Amino acid sequence: MNQASIRRRFDRAGATYERAARVQKLVATRLAALCPGEIHGNVLEIGAGSGLLTRELAPRCHGGVYVALDLAPGMLAHAAMPGARKVAADGERPPFRPATFDFLCSASAMHWYADPAASIAANLRLLRPGGGFAIALYVEGTLWELAAASQATGFGSVYPMRPAAYYRELFAQLPGVAATVSEETHVVAHESVGAMLRSLQGAGVTHTPGKKVASPARYRDFVRYYEERFRAGNGMIETTYAVALLSSDGSKRSDMPR
Repeated sequence: MNQASIRRRFDRAGATYERAARVQKLVATRLAALCPGEIHGNVLEIGAGSGLLTRELAPRCHGGVYVALDLAPGMLAHAAMPGARKVAADGERPPFRPATFDFLCSASAMHWYADPAASIAANLRLLRPGGGFAIALYVEGTLWELAAASQATGFGSVYPMRPAAYYRELFAQLPGVAATVSEETHVVAHESVGAMLRSLQGAGVTHTPGKKVASPARYRDFVRYYEERFRAGNGMIETTYAVALLSSDGSKRSDMPR
């Protein structure tokens, strides 16, 4: 995966992310509800973005440092994160030693990992024995309407998400880790297809592995296809997000092999 491409898109979205990231805000709130009311020690948030989750959790951090890490410096430059230390770095290559943190959290970020199996395992090794975590990421079924319209009309493409079962199996195979896993589906409504596309761009969600194909004719076909099939009874255009939530309070977690 081209991390430089992902970083550029989120850099450009730094000033617009808060307004556009409707489902990301909802997911951050849902994930925060799975986190302890008080978090003692050092906390690492991966993919902190504009601070949606950070502002929920940083006030709960006691006796340690709250590190808000994000791949895109442009996101962090616009982020309001009182009480957090901003670090611009790749979550797959975080600049920290193992057993540095007491809690790890991440919302709407790790599905971008090029090698989630290796990288998530490495992220969890940053925790001290008994450390907890809470992670939310998007899975297969996310933006399926957009994918269907793109495939049918040849206009654009959608980044393929891994199935939720992939992450269930990944965490089940990690030694010393006992995770609670749940799945949720959220539907976001927009006034028009154009508004939906602008929202995705505003949130930086425009990276795809394939070459983008666009023309006025294909765009018109895309809009017509989407409107005919995915307009709700209230006249709104719908997009679906499938989310996997994985968490552990650390009580059943032993030290992972280094």
